[in-house]
Amino acid sequence: MSSSAEEKAEVEALIAQLSSSCDTDKTSHSHASGDANAAAAERKRVQIRRNSGSNSNTQLAGSPTDVHGHLLQKNAKISKKYNRKSRQGKGRGLAKKGGGGGGFTWGVPGSELLEEYNEELDDDDLADLQYNEAKAKLVAESSKVPLEVKFTKLELIESMDKNVKPLVDEYFVNGDANDVAQLLKKFDLKQRGGELIAYVVTRALEKSNVHKELISRLLHDLNGIILRSNDYTSGFHSLLESLNDLSLDNPECSTDIGKFIARSIADKCIDNADGKYFGKYKGNVKCPKMQAALDKAETLASMGDFYFLNNVWNAQSSGFRPVRELADRMNIIIHEYYDSGDVDEIIRCLKELNVPHFIHEFVYELMDFCLDKNTERAQQLTIGLLEKLTKSAVITYDQLKTGMLRLFDDIEDIHLDVPNVYEQLQTLLKQLEEKKVLNHDLTASLPQKGRKRGTSESENNKQEKS
Repeated sequence: MSSSAEEKAEVEALIAQLSSSCDTDKTSHSHASGDANAAAAERKRVQIRRNSGSNSNTQLAGSPTDVHGHLLQKNAKISKKYNRKSRQGKGRGLAKKGGGGGGFTWGVPGSELLEEYNEELDDDDLADLQYNEAKAKLVAESSKVPLEVKFTKLELIESMDKNVKPLVDEYFVNGDANDVAQLLKKFDLKQRGGELIAYVVTRALEKSNVHKELISRLLHDLNGIILRSNDYTSGFHSLLESLNDLSLDNPECSTDIGKFIARSIADKCIDNADGKYFGKYKGNVKCPKMQAALDKAETLASMGDFYFLNNVWNAQSSGFRPVRELADRMNIIIHEYYDSGDVDEIIRCLKELNVPHFIHEFVYELMDFCLDKNTERAQQLTIGLLEKLTKSAVITYDQLKTGMLRLFDDIEDIHLDVPNVYEQLQTLLKQLEEKKVLNHDLTASLPQKGRKRGTSESENNKQEKS
């Protein structure tokens, strides 16, 4: 009995020991599973927080932290493998190129414009942004032009583009200043004469010297009709103040504005008696471009050469000059060529005249001058010049032919002053044909010397009596 009782006690002790070990295992297993669940939940919270792109320092309840209360970095990097966030710490974890990524692709349309907004700002970018915002605010506060004035100027420009621009464009074609004056009378420009001058001059700055010359003449023709003296002063003052903006598209605008002012002074549109126009700017100019324009205008105006100021744009608008004026200018060129023999200078002068449709007048005057001189040197100079002008395309064959035919029509009148004009002309045409300047059909059309039967004195008396 004793032995059986002892055995029974040992069995119960073993059962108790086994049950206690099982309870211990269950407790430890429950604790381990709880820690794993907490870690998984924390990993999920970290991943959600990182993908959200938030820079907030707030922490969710239950987040593992150190003694200083900071989120443990080792826990924040748990889900890095599955995170779409940029490895450089930039971006919001969105798809590359806005979902239009792939090899050798640009991305969806407009993704390159929105790329900068999809990236997080680091400390340097944030500092730059704050600096730019502060600078923009300072510029806005320090601007001397109120917002209402800016809107007024914008409305004025729109009105000029609608009403004045078509008139100026048409004037560039026909050169009729009277037509422009009559059309401008329909608009109320009594208080806007300065703005009108500033607008038309600005339009001319974008064009060639031909158009600048036309605008200078227009300003002269409108004086006393549409514009007054104070309009010119205010208009050019507005242009001088806006030279910094005008120079962005027209680097030479300072010189051009100076020429316009000098031309207006020469045309008596601006009163510069005793230099009072330039006197009010002395010591008050801080802009170097403005000072350069005034210096140019003062230099030209102080020359006092009206002919030079009248051609300050190098006579590029000769197409609108009177025919007699063009003919006189061509005669001067011919006389200078006969004295110097410089063909290149003649070519330059003819190009400056800018009248390709009127070069036949030059041919006519050149041939008439050569026949009048009646010398071997004059013939050789004429042949050499015509050969060079035709090869350089300064004179077209149509213009050359027109000038020759005009000469043929006036050959009888020329014969009164030059008795051997037919012989001279025949020699000239033959040499020009050999130089391949003229074609044979033109030389063959040379009129022959007229043969009139001589009448005796008795026959003339009979005719008078009858």
